[in-house]
Amino acid sequence: MSNIVAGENFVFHIYNGGVWKPYYCARSGNIQVNSETLEISTTGSGVWRDFIPTANSFSGQIDGVMAVDTTTTLQWSELRTLQFAQTKLLCRFTATSQAGDVYIEEAYFYITNSVATAGFDGVATFNVSLQGTGAITQIYTPPTPNPTGTVYRYPAAGATAPVTPGLVTVTIAGLGSKTILSVFKDGIGNNDIILTGTPVDKEVLYETSGSDGVFTWAIPFDGETFYILYQNI
Repeated sequence: MSNIVAGENFVFHIYNGGVWKPYYCARSGNIQVNSETLEISTTGSGVWRDFIPTANSFSGQIDGVMAVDTTTTLQWSELRTLQFAQTKLLCRFTATSQAGDVYIEEAYFYITNSVATAGFDGVATFNVSLQGTGAITQIYTPPTPNPTGTVYRYPAAGATAPVTPGLVTVTIAGLGSKTILSVFKDGIGNNDIILTGTPVDKEVLYETSGSDGVFTWAIPFDGETFYILYQNI
């Protein structure tokens, strides 16, 4: 598997209404980081100038095809509303390699510019400019370890682990500080196990609280069961 990130696997989300939402029909996005510098050259510096870094700033941009009447994703009208209200947005740029490794940059932004364009011979498009504020949080998700010893299952074969509908977090006694290999919900594997941040789509967040393992999904349970494959460290 390649460590290259395909364009379709570099995804932009906005945290809105308690969930992470992608923009409907987005075509591309970018995040740009600038590091300002201050010249400290002196007479003794010679012909070469000296600089030191002072402050970092960042901005972003997304563009795509306009669409309306979507419910689980953000659309053009909602982005306009957020801009009009000058809403501070928590955003994510997620890069997933073909080998399954994940790198996320999470930060707050304001929408500073939005453009809607209509063409006679094509579909309507949009462009949104974002100004970052504060610091960028980097989230790394390591690849799943190669099993080298006994693999355990929770719950054990023959048992079930029902979860109260509406819950997104499950605490399991004794599963703290384990090597988590795979997590399955309703028989479908979660595509990424993250160790920090907020899960999105099919991610699951694994944390340790004492000797307990704490698992948080992005989507609430609705009668499904789950199971976990793990190894002792």
